[in-house]
Amino acid sequence: MSDDMTSSVSDEFERRARAVIDTVLAPWGGTQLCIDAYEAGIRTASDLHMNVARTVALEPVRSAAATIAGVTRDVGATQVSIARWFLDA
Repeated sequence: MSDDMTSSVSDEFERRARAVIDTVLAPWGGTQLCIDAYEAGIRTASDLHMNVARTVALEPVRSAAATIAGVTRDVGATQVSIARWFLDA
C-alpha cells in the first residue's frame, strides 16, 4: 500500500471512530460534557484525599493520602488531556 492510501484509510478510520464516539456520548451531552464531568470527578477524588491528609494526625496515613491525591490528580489530568486531544473536544 502506498503512503497516500495508508493515510487515506487512517483518516477515514479516525473520522468514523469519532462519529461513533460522538453518537455514543450524545445522550449524556456529547464528548465535551462527558470529559468535563470526568475531570470534575477526578478533582473531587483528589480533593477528598487531600482533606484526609490534612485531617488525619497519623503520619503514615497522612503521607499516603497526600501521595494518592497527587497520583490521582496527575493520572486524571493525563487521561483528560489525551481524551481532549483524541476527540478534539
